[in-house]
Amino acid sequence: MPDVTQTLDLAALGHAPCDAPALLRADGGADGGTVRYGQLMRLVSAAQRLLEWPAKALVAVDAPRTLTGVVAYLAALRSGHAVMLVEDGSADLWADLIATYQPELLVTPPGSDLAKLAERTGFCGPAGGTLPTWRQADGRGSAGTIHPDLAMLMRTSGSLGRPKTVRLSFGNVRANAVAIAEALSIRPADRALTSLPLDFSFGLSILNSHLAAGAATGLTSAAPSSEELWWCADQMRVTCVGAVPVTYQFLRASHWEPREHPSLRRLLHSGGALDKTSLLHFARLMRRAGGDLFTMYGQTEATARIAYLPPELLTERLGSVGVAVPGGLIQIQRTDGTAAGDGEVGEVVYEGPSVMMGYALARADLGAGDSQRGVLHTGDLGSLREGFLYLVGRADRQVKVLGRRVDLEQVELLLASRGVTAAVTADTGERLLVVVQSAAQRHAAVQCRAIAARLGVSRAAMTVVGMGAIPRSPRGKIDYSALSHALEQGIRNRPATIADMRSP
Repeated sequence: MPDVTQTLDLAALGHAPCDAPALLRADGGADGGTVRYGQLMRLVSAAQRLLEWPAKALVAVDAPRTLTGVVAYLAALRSGHAVMLVEDGSADLWADLIATYQPELLVTPPGSDLAKLAERTGFCGPAGGTLPTWRQADGRGSAGTIHPDLAMLMRTSGSLGRPKTVRLSFGNVRANAVAIAEALSIRPADRALTSLPLDFSFGLSILNSHLAAGAATGLTSAAPSSEELWWCADQMRVTCVGAVPVTYQFLRASHWEPREHPSLRRLLHSGGALDKTSLLHFARLMRRAGGDLFTMYGQTEATARIAYLPPELLTERLGSVGVAVPGGLIQIQRTDGTAAGDGEVGEVVYEGPSVMMGYALARADLGAGDSQRGVLHTGDLGSLREGFLYLVGRADRQVKVLGRRVDLEQVELLLASRGVTAAVTADTGERLLVVVQSAAQRHAAVQCRAIAARLGVSRAAMTVVGMGAIPRSPRGKIDYSALSHALEQGIRNRPATIADMRSP
């Protein structure tokens, strides 16, 4: 094994008994669908032998929401390697990631479609049976030193073009897992579900925090909006499920009822703003079912969650994302860098042990040290009121419309509060483009009339655009780059398929 000074044994953080459940599978199997902590640690130890490399290596793991993927992830961290998780990656994405970061080791599930790509890009193998491990035959990448503190590369939510990743240290991963476990009061008897991709920081934090508490996590790749996921939740007696705003909007529209899932006690919301009406709706449903709704805020650059709102304060502090997770500090700064007063809007600055080491754009960046020093300028705008954080949007999503500054995210929230799911962008003519599904155009146009008045802009400055579907990333967030491209191509080449209707 490489001579490393930094490692992380996530499975040991919670000091769980060997016979306590660690991972759950709905498909049963020889172990009855339950992998206990003692068995998990033996699997991880066996996987470590397959990940042996002369020096600290970068391990790329395909399909992490499987037993193979989780074991490879834990084994890489325990071995002191750096790890990169990739879920539902296309051949083109994998080719770009391999060319950019030159991983020494590639772990795939049995029967993976990546075999041909691995062979084409200089890997040999696979070795390992149930943990197929491909190894760089020519040692490429070994010359590129990896910093001893580097534990993970996480792609950012909006990564497009050249793959940009966040560099996380072993200390970052450990600190955030422990902080979330404490904030959510996760207990050994709790059972979560991989309802979100593990290459998404929110999704991975659910697994990490439950391991840190000695609790169990059910493995599934089903979407939270699917019947399959809720079947899995019932089969595994899951107590905790996390989802992003688009999922909550779908669940509300489909009249989802938590009382139909008797074991469910905790819903987690993060990954973007959810309108107040929906927050109250799900909080009320969970209270009736004897459970709680936690709303949270985070960034990949802070490993995962930055703030959380205790459920009992949701009504009193409606619209707030809460207080800093244990060990963290939230401040609001004016543009001149001075501290803002209570209730004053400025940039959200987070300080804590989970702040990233920095970004990476190439293999050479993996040897860099910590450039952040525990401080993250989030680029989000917000205010602190009696210690509770209220977000108002992104500094880089503010535009001028006929001389007035408008926050695009705030417009989306206003529309959501009126029952309109929309993506809002702007064109070069100082006009807001409100993109909705085609069937919702007329309703959206009526709502835009009221919103234009509230914003103090002319109704002629808002245009409602109908599309078949709003482009979204695999994490459920609006893909604004894909949206801009679709608008440009659609209006230019297929004007009949994208209707442009000015609000009345």
